[in-house]
Amino acid sequence: MESNVSQELNMTQTGFLTSKAGKRFIRVEFSRMGKNGLETAEGIIPGGKIIKQNGFSEKEIASLEFYLRHNKEDIVKRAKELSNPLHWFG
Repeated sequence: MESNVSQELNMTQTGFLTSKAGKRFIRVEFSRMGKNGLETAEGIIPGGKIIKQNGFSEKEIASLEFYLRHNKEDIVKRAKELSNPLHWFG
């Protein structure tokens, strides 16, 4: 089986969102084009866990979760920027 590790991986994220329970969180999505179309993995901060995925191996999911946990500060910083309306039109 061929690995997708060398393929381009895109990451997008939200600003701060609020759950029904009133907790703030950030959604992070990883995507790439695989042999069978678009493959995605969606993670959440806090927690640094992948909560939905399509097309990624267990090893790749572990790597993405490692990335989320170890880059949490940068992801939170970007979410603050995205959540600030003064930056929307700048």
